[in-house]
Amino acid sequence: MSTVAEIKAAIETLSADERANLERWLQDSSRTDADTNIPEEPSTLDPEEDTPELEAALLKGINSPLKPYSPAEMQAICDQIVREHRRK
Repeated sequence: MSTVAEIKAAIETLSADERANLERWLQDSSRTDADTNIPEEPSTLDPEEDTPELEAALLKGINSPLKPYSPAEMQAICDQIVREHRRK
């Protein structure tokens, strides 16, 4: 499965018990990820290419319990990225 529509269609075919198990599993896995703070392996996602993996990573970040950057922090990060990109 590679698109959200395909995943939604697959979920709709599940029985009530299977949906409950899936929901429980998703809740447990998200709690585990947030509670353990285990760093993930470096990603090969290309932000210039829309992919299901990129969408999943963005959704994971949006749903994260971690505090987002302040506007000033984000501006500083963006400025640093622009400076580094211009050096190349």
